[in-house]
Amino acid sequence: MRHNYLSADLANEIGGQNRHIVLFGQVGSGKTSIFNLLVSHKKDIEQKGTEKYSPIVGSCRLGHIGEVTLIDTAGLNDVSELNGENATTVRNIVRRADIAIYVINIQEFDEEARKTYQHAHDWLIKNDVPYLQVFNRCDEAYAGDIAKLKMEFPDAIFISANTSGSVSLLRARLSQMVRTSEDFEGSLIPDNLVREGDYVVMVVPESGLIHEYLIMMDLINRGARCVIIHEDDLENALKEIPRVDLVIAYARSFSKVRGIVPESIPLTSYSLLYAKQRGVLKEFIDGARTLGNLSKDSRILVAVGSRASEVYKEIGRIKIPRSLRRLIGEELQIDYNFGLDLPENLAEYDLVIHDTGATMSTRSVQARVAICREAGVPSANYGTVLAQLAGILDRCEQVLLLEEE
Repeated sequence: MRHNYLSADLANEIGGQNRHIVLFGQVGSGKTSIFNLLVSHKKDIEQKGTEKYSPIVGSCRLGHIGEVTLIDTAGLNDVSELNGENATTVRNIVRRADIAIYVINIQEFDEEARKTYQHAHDWLIKNDVPYLQVFNRCDEAYAGDIAKLKMEFPDAIFISANTSGSVSLLRARLSQMVRTSEDFEGSLIPDNLVREGDYVVMVVPESGLIHEYLIMMDLINRGARCVIIHEDDLENALKEIPRVDLVIAYARSFSKVRGIVPESIPLTSYSLLYAKQRGVLKEFIDGARTLGNLSKDSRILVAVGSRASEVYKEIGRIKIPRSLRRLIGEELQIDYNFGLDLPENLAEYDLVIHDTGATMSTRSVQARVAICREAGVPSANYGTVLAQLAGILDRCEQVLLLEEE
């Protein structure tokens, strides 16, 4: 059992579905001054020793966009002096960012600083992290030098943390970048899944969660008619409702509802819809299919990155491990990783099973899957594994990947 490097407070603050904007750059760039100007609420966390290099988390309001999570990381100069785990933590935080802000002290942008920036630029591009290049302390620079850099870096912005107008300029650019990123993120309900007037049965627990509410509102906005029921009422509901066009259930109940919902009615789960929205469903499905290739000597990692309820904890710690050992063998080794960061020894595993990720940002989920991919390890999630164990993975794939065929 392994926990990530961040404290519980920091992991909770950095997790969540808010857009994440991360500031990074060299020591002396003024990124912390920019952070303090942008932030509307800062999480006060006592830091000692090397913890002084831990990220500082706050919230920032960007006009109509609303609240975003703002994160200030250790200076690149400091990171080079830290041990491997802390340096990895900083890299992973930037990698999970919806937007990274690379801050440069314009007065110190010499050849060495250019090389550092180019290295950061190449790394950000490789990891598909949208970023904004910010030259800070421009009130101390010559106008001619600023003009030359504007020609060389036309997409950068030039500000001074000492002037309020600069902060307004930065907020406006960040708002524009967030809106652009939202345009690329699909809705929870794929376009071809439901039509106006369709009847959708949503199977929910006794205490509904916000994740079901978000999916329900998406369905209603598409003109669908939602019927909310408990699992025990599903069979009667299907008999009483004149027409059912889709059933959304919890993956943990797949083994029960598969015999209740006729093959003619499309069936999916909340976790599969979230995976579809995050763009990782196909990879999760492929990963779940590797279960048939595992042996009693295989190693599986259950990676829990979300702030999970007791029900979800039971799925990852009890239900899935018990089912896998029953299928593959009691000797099957299953390890657990809790938190946003993944272990360095990923390559030693044959499969990583991620949690639903419903309380994580899209970028966080995508980054975790990409890290596994780079390590050569297949990824699945609770939903696809439970669907495979219940023998309905092909049925679920036909429902959600139909429009891609």
